[in-house]
Amino acid sequence: MRKDSKKRVTLMIIPHSEESIYSFSISWTLLKALRYIAASLCLSLMAAGFCLFSSYSELKAKNEELESEVQKYAEVREKLNYYEEKTKALEQKVKEMEALDDSLRELLQEDPVLMDKLNKTSSRDLHSLASRGSVDREAALERLEDLELKIEEREKSMKELLSAVEERNQILAATPSIWPVQGRITSNFGYRRSPFSKKTEFHDGIDIAAPYGSEVKATADGRVLFTGYRSGYGYTVEINHGYGRVTTYCHLSKILVRKGQQVEKGQTIGRVGSSGRSTGPHVHYMVKENGSLVNPIEYLD
Repeated sequence: MRKDSKKRVTLMIIPHSEESIYSFSISWTLLKALRYIAASLCLSLMAAGFCLFSSYSELKAKNEELESEVQKYAEVREKLNYYEEKTKALEQKVKEMEALDDSLRELLQEDPVLMDKLNKTSSRDLHSLASRGSVDREAALERLEDLELKIEEREKSMKELLSAVEERNQILAATPSIWPVQGRITSNFGYRRSPFSKKTEFHDGIDIAAPYGSEVKATADGRVLFTGYRSGYGYTVEINHGYGRVTTYCHLSKILVRKGQQVEKGQTIGRVGSSGRSTGPHVHYMVKENGSLVNPIEYLD
């Protein structure tokens, strides 16, 4: 390449073979213009590349952010679906517990022994959330917490009621309420004319006549206090039922329990006899409350 006096540039192409030499010339002004154009083109390409890289990076970042948001939304939606199902299940549980609570309270309402306890644990009004229609996802968590609180309150009330029912059942089981033997009353509780001396005396129980050897049953749950022979009463069984109540069964022909044994209502404890001071086979049945004799008739169905 050479530069002539007229400011032209000649370019020559010389092949290695013997072929002709090629040459062409361009003005120096044009060459400078081409150089500027090439430089501008390079700068434009560099700028375009930088913009493209920046756009790609920004697009990638936004895409990653979008994917993260989509993932979070999917997780939130899954949790909300779970809470919806959980809420419906809890609503049903509240309904069932409320119905059971009402039934228990109605059952215990007539029991004077437990009336005070029922007043202290009076039923609270539980408004069922099931009547509000479909669950609003935005309020699902709040409603779930509300339900859990209501269920906790209801469970506490149910435990109180269960304790009351158990106590009531224990009291009923320990209350003499059945006949110790099937028969007829031949002598009532209180003052009477003695069949032996013909004098007036206090009869501390009731006499129930029955065939010799008939089963004598415990009239309530309890623990045997005494078994053996007592003067005048013959072979005797005495049972402590708790709550201050004690029953006694006298004139037996046979004793089938031992001292300290736990017995249940209706369990056979002996056989009808005529041991001790007796005019024939019968059971002399006594009931004490807090150490004082009471009329057994008050406890017989």
